[in-house]
Amino acid sequence: MATQQAQPKNKSKSNKVLLIILLLFIIMIITTMTTYFVAKNIIGKDITKSMQNQNQNVTYSAGDFLTNLKDRGYIKLSLVYLLHDKDTEKELEVKDCEIRDKILTILRSKSIDEVRDSKGMEELRKLIKQSINDTIDGEVVDVFFTSIIVN
Repeated sequence: MATQQAQPKNKSKSNKVLLIILLLFIIMIITTMTTYFVAKNIIGKDITKSMQNQNQNVTYSAGDFLTNLKDRGYIKLSLVYLLHDKDTEKELEVKDCEIRDKILTILRSKSIDEVRDSKGMEELRKLIKQSINDTIDGEVVDVFFTSIIVN
């Protein structure tokens, strides 16, 4: 008879252990699902927005510019603009002559020492970008030099 009483205690203990394991498994599934949905809804929206902003940017080839420098020598460079949207591209096409004139004026105002190093080229990039943005209603996000010759 003593053996018969020990078996129900073991069954109840094993049932409790099984119940605890089952509850832990259910809790693990619930937390995993919650984490997935939170990550998808919060982080996923930010990634999607940044990807949409990157996809809206448009490149526009401005062509080559060749002119004399202020003191001696010349500079030849090719420019590509990174634009905010397609409407800005249309506006650049309409105002191309005015923008080219402003860029050539900026280039002619520089000396050979001002455009030889990378610091001078960054200054030149900022001036060109600012000049274009002052001329148009849209926005040039960045200006890229695709080729540069200073002599």
